[in-house]
Amino acid sequence: MKNLLNTSKAQLIKVGIIALIDELGSSMFSFAVGLFLLRKTGSAMNLGISILIGPLVSLVLLPISGTIVDHFNHKKIIVICQVGIIMTMAFFSMEFQQLSDTYLVKIIVLLVLLDVFQLFIGNVFSASAINLVPKTQVQQLNSIQQMVRSSASILAPILGGIAYGMMPFFGFTLIMLATTSIVMVVVLSLNFRFNGKQSVTETNVKEKVNFLTSFKEGIHYLRQKKAIVMLILTACVINFFFCAVNVGLPFLLVNQYKLSNVSYSMVEASTSVGMILSGFIFMKQKPAENQIQLMYRWVVVIALITSGMGFPVLLHVQFLKLGITGIYVGLALLLGIALFETNVPMAGYMQLHIDSSFQGRIFTIQSSLSMLMMPVGTIMYGYLFDHFNAGTIFLTSGIIVIICILGFMQIKVTKPAHAVKRTVKKENLEKVLK
Repeated sequence: MKNLLNTSKAQLIKVGIIALIDELGSSMFSFAVGLFLLRKTGSAMNLGISILIGPLVSLVLLPISGTIVDHFNHKKIIVICQVGIIMTMAFFSMEFQQLSDTYLVKIIVLLVLLDVFQLFIGNVFSASAINLVPKTQVQQLNSIQQMVRSSASILAPILGGIAYGMMPFFGFTLIMLATTSIVMVVVLSLNFRFNGKQSVTETNVKEKVNFLTSFKEGIHYLRQKKAIVMLILTACVINFFFCAVNVGLPFLLVNQYKLSNVSYSMVEASTSVGMILSGFIFMKQKPAENQIQLMYRWVVVIALITSGMGFPVLLHVQFLKLGITGIYVGLALLLGIALFETNVPMAGYMQLHIDSSFQGRIFTIQSSLSMLMMPVGTIMYGYLFDHFNAGTIFLTSGIIVIICILGFMQIKVTKPAHAVKRTVKKENLEKVLK
């Protein structure tokens, strides 16, 4: 038992290292791409195109990516994708040393390739959680990943800003190349069959896979899992309306309240700090008996905080800039806690309640739909904040989310535990009488 615990701890540590290095490398590179496009072209449209690439890649590959994850060896998929990233970054690092008029096309091709590889890697890790650690530690695994990624999201812009002033753009391709190489070494040491399970056999790999049929099977399976459908819809609602915060908060703090860069950065970092603090608390808690209802309550908290961001504007409260900074730092901190308490249990519930042979397809559907909500929400809220009162937008968005979640909470997705027990006892009694 002691050796088992030590091994599971080693698995958790390795996953944490992978999450940290991968997030730092990819976030710094994304930061550099955004800065490069803005300074080189001066066009927000080009930046917008780079942001849209991820959701579009996810949508195009939706029918096949989940099927590949479900039918092929997980470790091999990750290693192949990481080798692909290394080769791509090595090639483009040489190309970017001599920038030409085609640099924009090169960056778009680079981002497409990276998004393809990272789509598969992300879905594989989501589908592999129940095989990486014991079931009792799946929540802990998700918690560690979220905490580490939140920490990296704080460090990445700082490190990226420093590095951008010290090296040319192609230097960031070298950073991505190095971090991916380190991650691949750690991945090779991970045990993807820790629980003795094998979702893919050699015969599965050799058989010809019908992607369309497999995708339809995933849809059919999903239709039978009402609880999972509701969680996917909840994730879509959160991603769509959270764009009000992503778009509106910078607009409000910078344009209306004229906060300094330092004050604005403090507010932005507070969400990640809240997620880290929540992670430490969450890891010491026992899983709730009714996780879905608890998650819905935390989504309501997210909606209330979103609405709360609009009250200082609606009430025309006059604070010093320090006071405004304090209010929004507090709200952002609470928002980070609520997001963590929603996202981590949601991922854990899905990983534990979706059959391993369907996890790749279901997680691909969930991530694709969630990603698509973000550009749509960003465009809509960009227009709204340009033409309407920010306070009204925040308040209305929060109210709509609450209405949606209260509606979801009324839908019965599972039988109560005592009802299930009575059904089992009844079936056993019938067998005895027969």
